[in-house]
Amino acid sequence: MTKIKVFQGTRSVDAPRLCDSCSNGVVMRGPADSEEYVYCSLMEKAIQMRVTECNRYVDRAQPALWAMKEIAWVLEADSKRQKIGFITAKEWRKLNQNEDLVPVELA
Repeated sequence: MTKIKVFQGTRSVDAPRLCDSCSNGVVMRGPADSEEYVYCSLMEKAIQMRVTECNRYVDRAQPALWAMKEIAWVLEADSKRQKIGFITAKEWRKLNQNEDLVPVELA
């Protein structure tokens, strides 16, 4: 069976609204289904349409990059190869505070 991939085709009506799970989206609902207000704090304005694609979408369920850096563990090996193991990022910063070395950033 041949698979065909269509780019930028018609979006599905059933696609979830991104503002509901975006960290920049504020959604307020009233008691009736028609009472709903959607605000984008990034654009600083109310959103009138149902957004299904957005290039500034940030999933609020995922931790921020700075939070991942704070909980990261560093693999440390001494020069004699006698000891190898993981240390916390906080411990790594203490050990290397006098050095000008910066840990490798993943792109």
